[in-house]
Amino acid sequence: MLLSLGEDPIRKELVGTPLRYVQWLMKFRACNLDVKLNGFTLNNLSVYESPTGDAIDHRAIHSELHLPFCAQCEHHLLPFYGVVHIGYFASEDGEVIDRSHFQALVHFYGCKLQVQERMTRQIAEAVYSVSRCGVIIVVEANHICMISRGIEKLRSSTATIAVLGQFLTDPSAKTRFLQNILDATSLAA
Repeated sequence: MLLSLGEDPIRKELVGTPLRYVQWLMKFRACNLDVKLNGFTLNNLSVYESPTGDAIDHRAIHSELHLPFCAQCEHHLLPFYGVVHIGYFASEDGEVIDRSHFQALVHFYGCKLQVQERMTRQIAEAVYSVSRCGVIIVVEANHICMISRGIEKLRSSTATIAVLGQFLTDPSAKTRFLQNILDATSLAA
């Protein structure tokens, strides 16, 4: 690759570059879900928080916003990065998913060769397999391939949305969740 770019691969500054590049790529290889999620599986009740004694309103939207990720674009072998916003309705039993598991879930689906649309859908399906009531996932990402080639515009970003269950049939729930993202983003600015 270095020769194709007109570079001298034995130049002092480039001697370790091929190895560093391969090591960086290997960081994004697919890994075992159980290991990446610190020992829990999505069908295991340990993904739920312990009830605090307060009744949980399963009609309320539960949100986890601004979960950071970094993934590897499978088309260009360049990184894309951003945040994931998760909204869901608690299960009919009133169980709420333990917050610590969302970041592990996002990391697992991002830590491989990936495309943003599939990652969004995979996270939605994983959360829905536990909550079973309704899930909305919004992924906002910056793609290095868009910045360094293609449209070549700094600060360009892409958003993808996946909705399942009650969010498909209740437009007001979807609107409330999207407003939560806007409100949280404006507070952070």
